[in-house]
Amino acid sequence: MVTQIRIGSVENRYALTRLAGKARTDGIRLYRNPRDGRYYASSASTPGRLHYVTGYSCDCLGFMTYQRCKHHAALMTALGWLERDPEPEPAAAAALTPCGECAGHGQVSGTIGTGPTSWRYASITCPDCHGAGRIDTAA
Repeated sequence: MVTQIRIGSVENRYALTRLAGKARTDGIRLYRNPRDGRYYASSASTPGRLHYVTGYSCDCLGFMTYQRCKHHAALMTALGWLERDPEPEPAAAAALTPCGECAGHGQVSGTIGTGPTSWRYASITCPDCHGAGRIDTAA
């Protein structure tokens, strides 16, 4: 069985573009180590802290939780992997509103397990918006 994963989906591009804008507004700065070429991004929540960021990941809590963050989006924009101003969305896609189930985060909290000692809290992909944080109200 072959499973196809759409990494470049409209929802993912929208989220990354939004995060890149948030990085600009929050003053996230990118630094490159001249010795090894690694990239680091400043932290908006902890002044003086740098997050190690690659084209595929970031060591911040946001990326570990949601698999995307403003540091990563800023680097993707700087590398030219993400458009600064994407093309206008089609009319049907423009009717997207924040998801009510996850409050636009794309993740919901829940518990996993069956017994009193085997459960744990976890963040799972929102079943309503499928992790996009937005739902189509035109349908």
